[in-house]
Amino acid sequence: MKTLLLSLVMVGFVYLVSGQNRTCRSCTGALCFKIQQCKEGQNLCFERKIKDDFFGRKTVRGCADTCANPGENEKVTYCSRDNCNF
Repeated sequence: MKTLLLSLVMVGFVYLVSGQNRTCRSCTGALCFKIQQCKEGQNLCFERKIKDDFFGRKTVRGCADTCANPGENEKVTYCSRDNCNF
């Protein structure tokens, strides 16, 4: 009986934890304090640094569902923990 109860508790815990969405920092600019709740299926955080012709670099952070290839003059890093793209 105890084993059955423990099994049910573990299944319930796994179900609740798996339903949580990733949180990532979401902003443009060097300093980023805004936290975004990612949509379902978006399990990655990214930080994209774009080389700008006039001002130097622009930084964009947010949520992603897959890793995309960086464009020309771009550097993109991905991570899979909450708020890891700072």
